[in-house]
Amino acid sequence: MPPIICSIIRWAARGSAFLIALVFLAIVIGEPVGSLRGIQFRDRVGMVLLFGAFVGMLLAWKWEFPAALISLFALGAFAAVVHMQRYDVLAIGAIPNILFLLDWKLRHRQTRATRWN
Repeated sequence: MPPIICSIIRWAARGSAFLIALVFLAIVIGEPVGSLRGIQFRDRVGMVLLFGAFVGMLLAWKWEFPAALISLFALGAFAAVVHMQRYDVLAIGAIPNILFLLDWKLRHRQTRATRWN
């Protein structure tokens, strides 16, 4: 695979993770503090999982494979805990992680190919 394609995938993953994290941060900052008192335990756990998913996306800048897997797991656990039915939103949230995993796979394959030559 040409190095430019790998670079495009890497920067698309990083850019989309950054944009999604910014949107999440804007939602968190815009939420009134008093509204958090009345939420249930399940929703609190969901918020922690969602926060973990976005932190994982940002950590994937450095550690693509483990951080992307953690982030995908946290997104899936979030959907299960809060019984989220908006799979389109989850799919958008998973895009950076899938790109990070693809980037890792392409670079891992490229490194292995150069070792054998």
